[in-house]
Amino acid sequence: MSAGPLVASGVGILLLVVTAYVLIGGTLTTTEVMVEAQSNLAAYQEARMRTSIAIQNTNLDGQTLSVEVKNTGSEPVVDTAAIDVYLQVDGEPVYVPYGKDTETYHWNKEYIDPDGVHPGQLDPGETLNLSVTCPTDATPTWIQVVTPNGVSSSAYIQTTGE
Repeated sequence: MSAGPLVASGVGILLLVVTAYVLIGGTLTTTEVMVEAQSNLAAYQEARMRTSIAIQNTNLDGQTLSVEVKNTGSEPVVDTAAIDVYLQVDGEPVYVPYGKDTETYHWNKEYIDPDGVHPGQLDPGETLNLSVTCPTDATPTWIQVVTPNGVSSSAYIQTTGE
């Protein structure tokens, strides 16, 4: 009997073992990635459930809209610059970018009161005072503030003298 069929059988068995090892390794890696993604999603959803904000006061005086946003939840809003602000002007929605000094809409963080625990972060119980600069011909009627994790609050805008 020659050694050819034995070598071919050995190589075939070796290829089957290597293929099984690669398939099992790929399956385990995919499972691990999916479990980690689900854990991250659950942690994100838990943080979102603990986040809550409320617009306490709005005041439009000329081109400047002052807004007080209170963190009424139990989760801090760490990146206040990532907050989104939307206005309704003449029945149309307007996105207001942060900190852009242009002739169009923009908003800036004035201060957080009180801001003793984590300076610069909107901790539970603290109030963020922000100002929105509007063009001279704009009269916004409604505002919506959205945190980086998607929690929002909205209010109608009060004008000075009303």
